[in-house]
Amino acid sequence: MEEKARGIVLGGVNLSENDKILSIFTVEQGTVSAKIKGVKKAGAKLKFAAEPFCFAEFILLDKNGFKTVINASLIDSFYPLREDIKKYYAGAVVLEFIKKFAKENIVSHELFFHAVSALKEIAYGDKIVKPVAEFLTTGLSLAGYALDFSSKISEKVYFDYRTGGFYGEPQGKAKEIKKETYNALYSVATGCDFGGNFSDGLKLLDYYIEKKTEEKLVALKELIKLA
Repeated sequence: MEEKARGIVLGGVNLSENDKILSIFTVEQGTVSAKIKGVKKAGAKLKFAAEPFCFAEFILLDKNGFKTVINASLIDSFYPLREDIKKYYAGAVVLEFIKKFAKENIVSHELFFHAVSALKEIAYGDKIVKPVAEFLTTGLSLAGYALDFSSKISEKVYFDYRTGGFYGEPQGKAKEIKKETYNALYSVATGCDFGGNFSDGLKLLDYYIEKKTEEKLVALKELIKLA
């Protein structure tokens, strides 16, 4: 049975001399695995469709539960991500987060929308760090690890990775953080412009993800080095 699916290629592994198995995050089916044939040959028609970041409408042949890409129509390659190392790692954070936190075959329209939006802003906009922070904050919320901004904040800010909460006074083992870090994350979480230090915001998100979820985003660590 043939089926259409709009998706973003998260990556792939070599299957044979010329074939690959792709991981594709789709609107309709969540993350799926699909074989694509002959794409390592010079001049292969679907070579573009096997590249990470490729956003396309895929035609998939589903036979006995195993999918094969038989055609694809490019929607966006986000090509500028390949021309700038900082943009590349920023985009890679989006893909790696989806790999780690989007369960296979579980549909998440909202996560897909935010992923496309973040990749567009990173690729074609003039800001890199802020859209990554915004995507991660939203993605963590959708994955069940939402940051908690409900407490009243005054001059000092304390953060507890166990609750994901920010506090205006000491709370248990919560650690004091810079107000500029809080402002940056509050800005991306609420859409209100409070300014702040978005590079430090990324560092806090990296700390929170590793401590709370026990997952490491390699691309995020590389981006932090460049930010």
